[in-house]
Amino acid sequence: MSETFIKTDEFLDFFQKNKDRVWIFLDTETLGFNAKKHQMTEVAAKSVEFENGHHKEVSCYHEKAKLLSATRLRLATPFRGKGMSYRDIMKMTNYGEPIKNREYIEEKKMLSEILEFVDSFENPIIVAHNSSFDIGYLNKRYNIYFDNKNPFDDYEVLDTLKVMKRYFAPLVVTEAKRFNHRWLPPGEKKQINDMRKLRKILMKKKTKKISLRLGNVAEALGLEIKGWHTAKFDVETLISTTEEMLKLFNSSRGKKLYPEKYFI
Repeated sequence: MSETFIKTDEFLDFFQKNKDRVWIFLDTETLGFNAKKHQMTEVAAKSVEFENGHHKEVSCYHEKAKLLSATRLRLATPFRGKGMSYRDIMKMTNYGEPIKNREYIEEKKMLSEILEFVDSFENPIIVAHNSSFDIGYLNKRYNIYFDNKNPFDDYEVLDTLKVMKRYFAPLVVTEAKRFNHRWLPPGEKKQINDMRKLRKILMKKKTKKISLRLGNVAEALGLEIKGWHTAKFDVETLISTTEEMLKLFNSSRGKKLYPEKYFI
């Protein structure tokens, strides 16, 4: 029976083939998980081009939506449900903060504008962390206001959560398990030690599972996460995290990695 392994070369080949396209990093903030019930409050996107593994900004979009009457009505009602209330979510996502010294816009307009932003580029790649949520939410909220069904499905989407599950986590786990022989070159020793530190930060003590939430990965990679849970900041974090992953993937090109089965 042959061993099952993967290589970061697969993703690096994908990146090389598509590096000349515009990559649109995107994130949304919502007041819940049910797009039919809970409105969208923020959308941020930044279009970039890559050169030598580093991004160059092309343009950006960032808006926050006014609260709908149904949302205001729910806010006026005492919260008795499970999980986070609207007020909790709004506080976590900094809803209410000034945005470029202008008023928030209608959700309908925000959805129309973000689609126009994406559509202004020829053959772009949309990049999002756990993209099925963001793209699904955008489609469902758009369909409430317009007739065009699921317009965001017309674009190629790269899910960085799937990339992390397939390549990043196996890289961390495989390298961290290597025996640090004293005769290994200094660069190899550093790689092993760095991966052990990453695994320690990403591994949750109670579950012994690796957490691939964007904020956790960014923090493990030494990136600033002070503004996590706001769409604009999460887009910046996603871009920086992607660049750091590309560096790690390049440094591990050609190595056999073994899939890690447990994630949260």
